[in-house]
Amino acid sequence: MKKYSVIMATLFASSLFLTACGGSGANTRSMNANRGAPSAHVNAAQAEQYARQQRLEGREVKLENMKRRQTTDAVKEGAGAVGSVVDVMHGLDSLRGLF
Repeated sequence: MKKYSVIMATLFASSLFLTACGGSGANTRSMNANRGAPSAHVNAAQAEQYARQQRLEGREVKLENMKRRQTTDAVKEGAGAVGSVVDVMHGLDSLRGLF
């Protein structure tokens, strides 16, 4: 059984490796075919637009992370408030037991 598992794992890893290698060759052929073509060159306006888009995407990611942190903080604050109420209830219960 152990040999079977090792053989299957080896075959699976080999197939993944060969698939990755085959894909990169197609990409290389495509890049070589388009290298030097007029459509492969980027003018200054396109480069500026690309840089602007990258900055905007970076800001969007920062905003999403900030929203996520705020939501997490709000949940933690709510849980803390519930915990405080539970502690007060336990305190009142223990005081009631004294009388």
